[in-house]
Amino acid sequence: MSRPVVMAALAAVLALVGLTVIWFVVTPRPETRAPSVQEQRQRAEHFLGGDPNRPVRGGQEMKPRW
Repeated sequence: MSRPVVMAALAAVLALVGLTVIWFVVTPRPETRAPSVQEQRQRAEHFLGGDPNRPVRGGQEMKPRW
């Protein structure tokens, strides 16, 4: 085998080992308990709730920007 082929194979193996180590170190651990229905509802409301200070009732119709 030529030297560039050996170097490329070694680099690929090292990259694979490095990515595997990073995968196992960075992967978050599962929670010990499942969130309650109330916690799920609060998280969804916080994420989907929107801006409470912005008046949206009776506003103008949304128009696409073509």
